[in-house]
Amino acid sequence: MYNLGQHYLDVAAKSPDFPALVGAEAAFSHAEFANLILTLSGHLQSLGIGRGSVVAINTTSTPVMLGVTFATALLGSGLVVANRYLAREKNVTPTHFLRSPEVAGHPAVPFQVLDLAWISSGKPARLPDFGLTDPDAPWLFLHSSGTTGTPKYIGLPQSAIRDRSKAAEVDFPFRATTLATLFPCTSRPFLARAIAALLQACAIVDEPAPERWGAAGVNFVAASPVQIKAALAAPLPRKLARLEVSGAKIPPDAAQVYLQSFDRVLDVYGASETAKSFATELYMDANGLVAAKGLPQDSEVQILRDDGSVCGVGEMGTVRVRNAYMCAGYIGQPEASAKAFRDGWFYPGDFAKWGEHGELVVLGRQDDVINLGGFKLQADLADALVNSVDGVVEAAVFRNPLPNAGDPLIAFVVFRDKAQIGRQADEIVKLFERTFGFGLTLRNVKPVPALPRDEDGQVDRRACANLVVARAAVTDGPR
Repeated sequence: MYNLGQHYLDVAAKSPDFPALVGAEAAFSHAEFANLILTLSGHLQSLGIGRGSVVAINTTSTPVMLGVTFATALLGSGLVVANRYLAREKNVTPTHFLRSPEVAGHPAVPFQVLDLAWISSGKPARLPDFGLTDPDAPWLFLHSSGTTGTPKYIGLPQSAIRDRSKAAEVDFPFRATTLATLFPCTSRPFLARAIAALLQACAIVDEPAPERWGAAGVNFVAASPVQIKAALAAPLPRKLARLEVSGAKIPPDAAQVYLQSFDRVLDVYGASETAKSFATELYMDANGLVAAKGLPQDSEVQILRDDGSVCGVGEMGTVRVRNAYMCAGYIGQPEASAKAFRDGWFYPGDFAKWGEHGELVVLGRQDDVINLGGFKLQADLADALVNSVDGVVEAAVFRNPLPNAGDPLIAFVVFRDKAQIGRQADEIVKLFERTFGFGLTLRNVKPVPALPRDEDGQVDRRACANLVVARAAVTDGPR
């Protein structure tokens, strides 16, 4: 029977001296990392972890996260990240909680502490008798990105991760790719790429400083638009081969900046439910302008009209996706599953259109449509309007969550100059009225130091609304 952990051990045995993980915390060849996995597996087994267990892990350590990932695969136990989504949603119930020393635990949760120092100092280990594991039983529990509403959990078996990693082999030629990613080590975008990389005996560089990527041999970088924007304060000393951007739309002027530091820039479309589904390559044309072309993956992507027929080029419609390794539904969420998974397709809730060169142009999300008394406002368009005001760094417009609120909309705005906030807020209000008419006003403009974001880098409007509710509870009303 297939076991992802054993799969990696076999790969490591054939490429023992090739680098697996390179970082400030520690460096491992594939042989050394395989031994860490085995040592860690034995320790987890001594804690009673095995088939039927579900391990919740909290860490910022890449070696610990990936070590626990492959160790739980060997043991046949489930794995989930211990984060705010797990605490809020009750459809995945861990049996064991693990953390590394640098993160805080919780008094109510019995965390076991994993110290990399003693794990990595263990003697060469032999594979214990872990017994057979079911490759089709849920192993990796991931929360959705929230594009279909509140984040929900899916349970992916080891066989699905094998198939997703197999599909990603084109991105990770055997022993020829060195990956650096700005996604947190516990996030789905990180795990998807890291697992695929290690199964191809490639290397992962755990280094957030872009100026060091070239010396480390990095030829593949993955990040969200917000992450790569913050990292690229200036063009890299020399161009790297490839940048994959995912998790949110690339700002119109950003691609030209990316192309100063990377030979290839790809805008990736995907979700926890389907993995990477489509890519759009951005490049400079003969006139020095940014152009785009579609790069279909092994998924089928369609854009539909309201009547269910397929859209032509340039027509806006609803996206649906299917492939051989998409999940079947959400855990404990039958209504949400029935809405998002229909007739063998996954409906992520995105509006999009096809460009002239086969590129997928995502225009917004259905959940970001704010219905105000029959007037439907696309939140992304409202964001863009506010962002057009000089002095605004970024903004998020969302429905006022407070009951009986006089103003239906709120905007969280990051301003560049605090001294100009009052004048710029007035300009935002007037611009909104000129654009949408007096009947749709935006009078609640709230200055914030930064916008809440999810781990994919997308603005988290639900978190914005929760902040408003929490503030109202403290002050006994909006202030």
